[in-house]
Amino acid sequence: MNKKGRNRGVVLSVATVLAAGALAAGCNNHDASEKKGAEANQTEPKRGSITVSIYDRNNIPPEEGNWDKNRWTEWVNKHGPVDVKYVPVPRWESLQKFNALFASAAAPDLILEYDTNYRNQWYAQKLLMPLDELIDKHSTIYKELMSKVPLLKKLGTKDDGKLYEIGRVTPLTTNHAVYIREDWLQKLKLEAPKTTEELLQVAKAFANRDPDGNGKKDTFGVNLSGNGFTIVNHMFGHGLNDWDVRGDRVVHEWDRLKASVAFQKALFDAGLVDKDFLTDKNGEKAKQDFLSGKLGMYLHQGLSSSDYDTFKKNNPDGNIAILPLPKSEFGQFSPVLGAPVQMVAAVNAKAADPKAVIQYIDFMVKPENAIVIKNGIEGVHWRKGSNGCPQKIDPEKNKKEVYTADLNMLTSEVLFGKCAFGDSMENPSATDKALSDLNSQAKKAYISKERPVPSLNATAMPLLPDALSIVVKNVEKQTGTGVVRGDIWMKAIVNGPGFTADQALSEAKAVWEQAGGAKVDEFYAKWYSDNKNALFLLDDLYAFDEQIQQFNRGRTEP
Repeated sequence: MNKKGRNRGVVLSVATVLAAGALAAGCNNHDASEKKGAEANQTEPKRGSITVSIYDRNNIPPEEGNWDKNRWTEWVNKHGPVDVKYVPVPRWESLQKFNALFASAAAPDLILEYDTNYRNQWYAQKLLMPLDELIDKHSTIYKELMSKVPLLKKLGTKDDGKLYEIGRVTPLTTNHAVYIREDWLQKLKLEAPKTTEELLQVAKAFANRDPDGNGKKDTFGVNLSGNGFTIVNHMFGHGLNDWDVRGDRVVHEWDRLKASVAFQKALFDAGLVDKDFLTDKNGEKAKQDFLSGKLGMYLHQGLSSSDYDTFKKNNPDGNIAILPLPKSEFGQFSPVLGAPVQMVAAVNAKAADPKAVIQYIDFMVKPENAIVIKNGIEGVHWRKGSNGCPQKIDPEKNKKEVYTADLNMLTSEVLFGKCAFGDSMENPSATDKALSDLNSQAKKAYISKERPVPSLNATAMPLLPDALSIVVKNVEKQTGTGVVRGDIWMKAIVNGPGFTADQALSEAKAVWEQAGGAKVDEFYAKWYSDNKNALFLLDDLYAFDEQIQQFNRGRTEP
């Protein structure tokens, strides 16, 4: 079957499951907060007990507790089919934390991790459990979803032909973004930058022309910490992977990366970024700079309502807009997107009660439960609006009590029907309206085939053989471009004229070649040549989402 036919079949399967209403109960009258659901009954056998990882972003108010105990851990344990203990994992140091847990035989039973490369590493180390038989025997909800969306099985299956990963299905969403102080642009009589050279000039103005009017030189133009390095790379056509398709073959994107590093060096040398950005490992300093009114362009992920309120409290007259990624000499691109079919979880090979893990997955995927995890308790945090979708009752209460974004990583939002698409708020607060507007701007700016996300889709990349995986791991500290940012590139950015981007490129290539990197490049080139007609690539991603959107536009019920 050709790609067009194959992908059309996949999306029709999504339409089938939604139209049939087999799973899409997320916006009905069922009150999951008062009912354990089909998993529980009076003859239920002894409950299982499992551990589950959860990203720790330090976003739980102290009075609410922590991931050992809070209202949501209690809700899951009360209404779910198994006893659950959550294992916090620092969001920006997840690989180090998970590896330490595996090394000490303390890794959680269910591992929730967005990064495909990390999950591939654990699979290669035989740390993950195959799930085919477990799902067949013990799952109902996820098994049915997987049967309706074959890509879940395809993308979760490794090179031994077995399923190892659990995924979710959502509308195509934005992830990273560039937030710009629109009021600073207006004050300084500047246009929003449309090219990287214009971005450099705007950053100079933001850093040097006192945009906050306090008479001090205390503002930064842009951040490179947090997501900054990755987002600037995307401006120059270098994505999350070092490989992309050029013409009809896979190439290692050295030149685009060099151009990005040279640009970041120019920002640093001109004093437009925090000189200590390398110590801001998780981007928290950059975030505080932006919220306090000291940063003109913030390269980040989504802003929370608390973030926005803090910004407005500190900058009552401040206005934020979304900036499309400026065009570079390589074209115009978009930052990281949230894929409509995304693998997010795997099971520890040493899980003592894998059946209980599958029961937990089913419980969290089931829409009646997922809608609670996403929105809070019906009647307490939300009510059903006239459009059938959840409407916040007290946004301020929700800010303090609904801190569940990472708890709902298993949620397939397409099962919420039309409530998963677009803006379903009826009477939004000023904060919600502002964030909704920013979200709409981001979708318009970034979800576009004319401004594609660069590099190969990470979920399409094959697992490297052990010997080649070791090659990549051995050079990551020196040449990495993901969460681990190579020392060579960072040295080029901060070391002034003594070490240029050209020198960094030469050194990185030498390290790569000496480690055996040419064999990795050859492996990817051959893999693409042999499989290009069967891969789920960028064009397929946009087509998949468009067909889901078209189907949804024909729906009349939530």
